[in-house]
Amino acid sequence: MTNLESASLLFSNNLPAFAITRPRAGAGILAHAFWAALARRAASAMSSAVASLVSTTTSLKLVGFRDLKVDTRASFIDDKVIYMSNNASSNHQTVAGVILDLLWEAGVKTTFGIPGVHNLAFWDALGPNRPEIVGVRHEQTTAYAADGVARTTGSLGVALTTTGPGAANTLGAFGEAAISGSPVFVISSEAPIGKRSKDGSRGLLHEMDDQAAMFAPLAKKLAGVSMAISVTDGVTAVDVAAEMIRDLLRAPVGAGYLGIPADVLGQQFTGEKPKLEIGQEVIEVDIAAAQAALADADKIVIWAGGGAVDSSDSLSALATHWNAPILTSFAGRGIAAESELTVVAPIHEPETEAVLAQADALVVFGSQLDGMNTKNWAIAWPKTIVLVDVEPTKTMRNVDPTAVVLNNNINGVAAALVSGTAARESWVDVAAVNKTVRDRLRVGEKSARGIALVEAIEQHWPADGTIVCDMSVCGYWTGVYAVQPRSRRIVYPVGWGTLGFGLPAAIGPAANGSRTLAVCGDGGVAFALGELATIVQENLPYTLLIVDDGGYGMLRYDQQVMGHPERGVDLLSPDWAILAQSFGLSFTETTIEELGDALDLKQPGIILIREKLYPPKSTSPRWNEK
Repeated sequence: MTNLESASLLFSNNLPAFAITRPRAGAGILAHAFWAALARRAASAMSSAVASLVSTTTSLKLVGFRDLKVDTRASFIDDKVIYMSNNASSNHQTVAGVILDLLWEAGVKTTFGIPGVHNLAFWDALGPNRPEIVGVRHEQTTAYAADGVARTTGSLGVALTTTGPGAANTLGAFGEAAISGSPVFVISSEAPIGKRSKDGSRGLLHEMDDQAAMFAPLAKKLAGVSMAISVTDGVTAVDVAAEMIRDLLRAPVGAGYLGIPADVLGQQFTGEKPKLEIGQEVIEVDIAAAQAALADADKIVIWAGGGAVDSSDSLSALATHWNAPILTSFAGRGIAAESELTVVAPIHEPETEAVLAQADALVVFGSQLDGMNTKNWAIAWPKTIVLVDVEPTKTMRNVDPTAVVLNNNINGVAAALVSGTAARESWVDVAAVNKTVRDRLRVGEKSARGIALVEAIEQHWPADGTIVCDMSVCGYWTGVYAVQPRSRRIVYPVGWGTLGFGLPAAIGPAANGSRTLAVCGDGGVAFALGELATIVQENLPYTLLIVDDGGYGMLRYDQQVMGHPERGVDLLSPDWAILAQSFGLSFTETTIEELGDALDLKQPGIILIREKLYPPKSTSPRWNEK
């Protein structure tokens, strides 16, 4: 009998209403996902009358799973839903408190949230050796800021939100993290289990039938199962939280959702806290296929993506061994920054594409080779392509590889390739390529002002600081063309392309203590102007650079290229000086030429430049320009 047949049999019998919990040993995230479906079915079969059921426990065996316990004790009170335990403040051993403990053990020091009546248990559980919760002004910022933390540190970014519309408000930001492969964990309350109807939504505050289903299409998949899970009891909530912390941080990293009923979050935790397991699974390095594919290749190019951001030294060593130029994706900017073989300009510039066109082999580390990074795959591909990735499925939809090295240890694979392949002779002057591109951009009619902005930021923003770009013309220039002295320094939302990302995402690294520059246009920044209050209230080391071109400059250019009338792209801007003053922020209006002086002030606040920039060649309307 299959697991699904077991489930069908279970619910076809006249069993009493019950809540399912599972034993301490656990059965892994796949079992939890399947279990969660059963639990939801069980929850729908409950009614308020089961509050009077006597306590009995039986054991249920499902094929392929460990023993599950069927507990007919009601986990709620009939007339009063409990959101915070009456004695939570004295010992904080609530479900919410134990989850905060797990996050702390995983290295999470800062989370982002908005209190709601259903999730107050998290705020009630705050205390020493637990993460702080930075209060923001919109739920999308909880996930954007968590994403900013995740991308700049490699650690888990955590958003705490509330039932229904609160959770739904995170979806755009959750999608950006998910598509970009950023380890973001959204933990939300859900409608109280003790008040739900067996037949579906009954009109409880913020209630919906299946809150996790909103996140499922975007969440990380583990063996095909979405890591978007709703639970119904405290022990399972804690177990699943521990497993998701582990699995979201394992390559390929991704985003996940955990929903917990409001009346469960504040309950005293009666189980045994699971031991947190952090670390990558060990996969034996086998480069035989790569060795064979590269045996006759003399001119190799390395392509480093977001999955390789922690492999600068090993990729630099491999590049030196092969005399191989290093190209980076948008997410890989700053990888091998100190290597003389790193090509600074993107593949969209003709000099960079010419390097790839001369190569007879391309070795790709941790990149999906997506459309935006490859002009929708219309670049000069070498005849031999080797992929190094733990999950190459998406990349293989985009290219037909000669060989695949299936591994999550890029450092180990790079080291094995150094020792297991022959050295190559130099075949391209990378320094000359970099100089040629930059010199041309400085004098180009469509590029001079954009690259001037880039160079001001390059020269005046500290190497240990962070830069977060929005989907704006100024963000495209900065995110793709600025030379980065290290990886994880710049954040650029090209995964899903979410306009409005910059301002809220920059709150994440700033809250972590990094001096942060957000580079935004006047259109996208308006999505989250309420977060200026967060910046001031939390006293964040945050500078907001706005390049005001009177609206949606990129879309205006799109309309011009298409021959369309300019409609819907001209926007009213506030009086930026008065806006800054109203929040108590410093304000400087300047020019690109004098931007460096404003950045050198090292003063949190708003810097405004009024200028219309041409988009760079990394944007799709310019891909086919000669």
